[in-house]
Amino acid sequence: MDWAEQVRESAQRALPPVEGELSVPGLVDRVEVVRDRWGVPHVYTSNLTDLFLAQGFVVGSERLFQLDMILRAANGRLATMFGALVLPGDRFARLVGWNRAGARLAADYDEDSAMMTSAFRAGVRAWLEQMPAAPVEYQVLDLASEIPDDPAYWAAATAYLAWSLSGNADRELVRAEIADRLGADAVRDLFPQIPGVSGPLLPGGREAQASASEVLRSGPPKPPGLGSNNWVVSGSGTENGKPLLANDPHLGVTTPSIWIECHLSAPGYEASGVALPFAPGIVIGRTEHHAWGCTNVGGDTQDLYLEQLSEDGSAARYEDAWEPLTVHREELWVRGSDEPVILEVRETRHGPILDSYALGLGVPHVVEGGVRRPYALRWVGAEHALAPSTLLRMARATDFEGFRAAVRDWDSPGQNMVYADVDGTIGYQCTGRYPVRRSGDGTMPVPGWTGEHEWDGFIAFEDLPWAANPDSGFLATANNRIHDASYPHLIGHDWSPPSRIRRIGELLAESAPHSRETFAAMHADTVSIPARELALVLSDVEPVGEPQREAIGRFAGWDGDLAADSATACVFEVWCMHLAREILLPRLGQELFDHYYAHAPETGDWRSLVLPNLLAHPTADWFGADGVEARDVVLRRALDAALDELAERLGSDPSAWRWGALHHVEFAGPLAMIADLAPMFTAGVVETGGDDDTVNQGAFEPGNGYDAAVIASWRQIVDLAHPDTAIGVHTTGQSGHPSSAHWNDLVPMWANGAYHPLPFSRLAVDEAKRSSMTLVPG
Repeated sequence: MDWAEQVRESAQRALPPVEGELSVPGLVDRVEVVRDRWGVPHVYTSNLTDLFLAQGFVVGSERLFQLDMILRAANGRLATMFGALVLPGDRFARLVGWNRAGARLAADYDEDSAMMTSAFRAGVRAWLEQMPAAPVEYQVLDLASEIPDDPAYWAAATAYLAWSLSGNADRELVRAEIADRLGADAVRDLFPQIPGVSGPLLPGGREAQASASEVLRSGPPKPPGLGSNNWVVSGSGTENGKPLLANDPHLGVTTPSIWIECHLSAPGYEASGVALPFAPGIVIGRTEHHAWGCTNVGGDTQDLYLEQLSEDGSAARYEDAWEPLTVHREELWVRGSDEPVILEVRETRHGPILDSYALGLGVPHVVEGGVRRPYALRWVGAEHALAPSTLLRMARATDFEGFRAAVRDWDSPGQNMVYADVDGTIGYQCTGRYPVRRSGDGTMPVPGWTGEHEWDGFIAFEDLPWAANPDSGFLATANNRIHDASYPHLIGHDWSPPSRIRRIGELLAESAPHSRETFAAMHADTVSIPARELALVLSDVEPVGEPQREAIGRFAGWDGDLAADSATACVFEVWCMHLAREILLPRLGQELFDHYYAHAPETGDWRSLVLPNLLAHPTADWFGADGVEARDVVLRRALDAALDELAERLGSDPSAWRWGALHHVEFAGPLAMIADLAPMFTAGVVETGGDDDTVNQGAFEPGNGYDAAVIASWRQIVDLAHPDTAIGVHTTGQSGHPSSAHWNDLVPMWANGAYHPLPFSRLAVDEAKRSSMTLVPG
């Protein structure tokens, strides 16, 4: 028997029992865990403490390695699992201080949050004590699990999640460098959504003269979490007269899925939907009375402050005084080492001083560089995040006003919440904390010593945008700007382009009256409005030679559908990428091009906002002195490069090209990097359409090819006519065990735009039941 076969046998031994009776320490009463045909646990208890303990027990049994890995990453301890290779990431985690944020968050938990998290941790520990074998990853790595019973350690994962959906520090740095190198006009060209850019962008003084190219290296590593869609239609616009609600949060590709489906039921709380593997409660889902879904607001919750330090680096100037720095001594442990690596984090009144940067969206990596200019980061999530008790209150709400009251403490990451209930109400509420700045708009680094750019509290919850039962009969968000020009407060400027929200609006108008089927078609939609509009420009390019003529001819009358089987989508995406290289690279240089475009968290701005404007106004700055003629030369040169690349990668017959042949989603666990084990730890590789401008999200990172890096991590459609009519699907499967039948059983369903039922009533759960287990006090 070879090694891979031995690993497969070990994986089989780690599968959790799903039938019979198990003794679980800490339980007060008996708990019933019913698993349906998709492996979703429906947990029934007589009290809340047992409910969340049982949730932790079940999650631990299915996702222990994933849970352990997330907690280590959040606390800067991933090198204890994977060694020195990941030490830069650990160093950055401690530098930014997710572990320190976790300690602050846990210390502020209210009684319900403390109860929920304590019970959840106890459930995971109870599984550890009686699991038949550790997940197979531990055998491969020759490693033991590390799950301490420390609320701060667990709360750090909440800060880590908030980080992935927060702020604009990376864009501040890019804009500063573009202005420093090319001037304010270039910033206006490349960030057209930012008003009133002017230079110089940093005030004078010895410290202010630092080149922002150095500061780019302090850009924080951001786990990809880019955007989402949600929409809700009132009963006046549906086939059955009751509201319909849809949501598809867009997150980075992970295996297992970042979500685990659960149905939790106890006196005082019942909710069904998806949970995070490190926290109790249902994050997105519904009750018998109402449903909710969320998208990231994308407000500006991060500011960079250029600090003036004393000669010995021990204090920072603030107005007319020198304030001593706070120094955090962080011990970074590396597997195989007997001594920790010591990191001293220097912190001003604004936050930690950064000195490393990250590149990459699909596979982010931290590069430690010698940044010698002191930029400190202030971030809302360092002190405020989501408390578990918020989820409890959301499910207990009896009307929209109660729901609004429940989410007022959803501090970070801020979310656009849509709501619908059985009484026919639909609603929207913006959540989160957004700083009130004394001056400035948060789009550029600012001096930290003047006192002019401090935060004077946060926008009051009562002043955040909200709506209920609008005359239009629907509400929708897609990370777009959520207010008009009359809104008096600054939430942010780095909104996602309006591409997806415009398309959602089109489909809501075209497909009425709505049903689960029309909503499912919207989730699967791959039409890009920017592609449709750019096609009008591209089809007017005068071709040179037959290959160009054939390629350009494809765009005449094209509807912009980036379907997986589309050859035109292939030409469009690759042409746009080469246009970026032709237009941007000569002026930006490779490093800044990588940060702005090739490894940027979002490239939709380029296709939907920047490129159309540059093509419509071909200035000498970007195309040369010959204006339109120079623009057309660049267009043809980029097209030739695109056609050469497509021929090399997909063959010489353009009719056989398919966007999906370039644009895959690979669901592979971290151990899939081991060649012999790759088949075992790869849950699936599927072709997909779309990009980050389409409702069916498929964002890719141009510097790393065309594989999708951000996708719809969960799709749900809730029909408020009956709680058992909801449908949903996440990406891979319920189980983190590669030998489980539920390791990757959802991949084909997700890839094909299909869903499974989400039974809620006890009758429906029993009809879908495939196993039942009783947990008894131990």
